[in-house]
Amino acid sequence: MVFRIELRRTIAPWAGLALVVVALGFLFLLSGPWWKVPAPWTGNTTTTALWLRFLLVFLWPIAVGAGAIQGMRDSRSGMVELLSTTSRPGRHRALRLAGAVGALSALGVVVVFAVGLAEVLGHGGFVSASFLPVLFVGLLAVMAGSWIGLAIGRLLPHPLTAPALAVLTMAVSVLAWTSLEGSAAVSYSRFGLLTPVLGEPRGMLTTTATSVDLGQVMWFAGLAATGFLLLAANSARARVLGLLPAVAGAAIALPVFPASADGLLAADSIAEKLCDGPICVSRAHEDRLAALAGPGREALAMLARLPGAPTRIEERTSPTPLADPPPRDPGVVYLDFQLNDDLLTADASALRAAVLSGAGLPACVRPSYGDLSDLGGRMIAAAYFTGELKQLPEYDGGWFRQESGRLDQAWQKFRALPADVQFARIVALRHVLLTCQGDPLDTLVPGALR
Repeated sequence: MVFRIELRRTIAPWAGLALVVVALGFLFLLSGPWWKVPAPWTGNTTTTALWLRFLLVFLWPIAVGAGAIQGMRDSRSGMVELLSTTSRPGRHRALRLAGAVGALSALGVVVVFAVGLAEVLGHGGFVSASFLPVLFVGLLAVMAGSWIGLAIGRLLPHPLTAPALAVLTMAVSVLAWTSLEGSAAVSYSRFGLLTPVLGEPRGMLTTTATSVDLGQVMWFAGLAATGFLLLAANSARARVLGLLPAVAGAAIALPVFPASADGLLAADSIAEKLCDGPICVSRAHEDRLAALAGPGREALAMLARLPGAPTRIEERTSPTPLADPPPRDPGVVYLDFQLNDDLLTADASALRAAVLSGAGLPACVRPSYGDLSDLGGRMIAAAYFTGELKQLPEYDGGWFRQESGRLDQAWQKFRALPADVQFARIVALRHVLLTCQGDPLDTLVPGALR
């Protein structure tokens, strides 16, 4: 009964509703990266949870600010002195107040995830248990944020406290997000993980690393305990002691957090690979294994003529790097079904061309850059084995169609070369793409773009 009264008297329902409206407004009204490859939020429940954690850069300040508004209730109503004379311990009232605000704020996050789960099921996505720790940490963080807001609002009952606290939380969250995103402007810092914000997911086959989950659980549990103790404290000594859980949580969490941004993510359960001999794809794309088996073996047989030729074809399951070229291995041809969704519908001829492109090696630039030299060099390398210059199952932008004539001229010049010269230049191209040093197209046809 008392808890229901608190729900009616507090800002809790409005705080939860604000989280739902803001989150769903971002997800459905804005054409953000959450709808696009390589990590659509409808592709996997873990990816849905990761995008929700990303949105906490906006949602966490709302939870903290709403808590601060509610924390000033007693001061605004002039009841502080009256309540201090009652025999009931302050922790009893604090428990009901914190429970109402924290529960409704967390419920708002659960509602948003439930909508995401429906979207995943409606779009034929994957449901894996890996979303549980990602979502749990987010819920714990929202509850801890609302409790800290309650405590600060009670201790500093000024009209500017709530907006100032929300703005400060937003600024810290954005800075933490920039740090975890791998931005050149802000280097990675473990302190960024003291907020619940995560960088944008860069693939639908990844989840948070165990060290991240464990460290954040310890930190946000300590932060929540500090928020509750400060809310219930009636003396200066109690308030000082109330800071200890947050200090202990940070002391435990910081050494546990990964030392570099490369350790933030780990493979999701659907990234487990299924193989047909030397050809492997993730469980998420197992329907592509049968389609790839035949043309993949044909392509490997063609590439076998090269020194140090690749002997395997594997789907790339690691997150797509933000700035650096993707990792490469001379013995493995990597296909990225996440970044290049054209491969999901490619026929046998296109799949074979994808394996042969770059003589079995990937691009050294991100696809969005639209680099004609990189694309042209890899296309001609594939045509060297098939005898036909054709567009690869990627880069379907209009810019390529405008340059196809120049590539066709470069291909004709390459075909006119003696067979031994062609072979030597293909070998040289593999070295260029392995080291990402040099011009791919100029290696095959010097001066082709001049």
